[in-house]
Amino acid sequence: MTWHRVFPLARITGHVAWWVFVVVTLFAGGITWTGASEYLGPTSGTGWSGNRQAYSEITAPVAIANFTGASSFEHDPWTQLEVLSVTAFAVVLLAAVIEAIASRQVVPGIVTVAAPCVAFGLLLSATPGVLDSIQFGTMQTLGVVLVAVAVREVWARRFAPGPGIGTSDKP
Repeated sequence: MTWHRVFPLARITGHVAWWVFVVVTLFAGGITWTGASEYLGPTSGTGWSGNRQAYSEITAPVAIANFTGASSFEHDPWTQLEVLSVTAFAVVLLAAVIEAIASRQVVPGIVTVAAPCVAFGLLLSATPGVLDSIQFGTMQTLGVVLVAVAVREVWARRFAPGPGIGTSDKP
């Protein structure tokens, strides 16, 4: 397969996977599959607050392992939105890398891969409960999501390079 065929295939795949990622992520309530909320601080009202004297008790029920004898292979992970979100984003990154290599331009190639990563970071910051120090209202969240989508889309549709000049597979 020639680079002239690989490039448009990667670009189309990237566009489709991007929009699958965006829609599935919105339906999932944000990027919830990174585990960032576990590392970046508590997101609920439980635990120690800024005041050392104020400790709020954990009132949520603790999960208990359910050993019913059912095989874990019976669970279909493809029906979970988080799995679809991470898979779609992985396809977006893979398509961006292929597109960057096919363009044969270093700086635009780097930006082609960086644009979805920047958008991912913005979407991650807009996900409720991920960053304890950032609490967006509805309109601010909408703005951050629109900027995230615009970062990737404006680059991919307006400024991203085409297939590399002189790409030929002739022997």
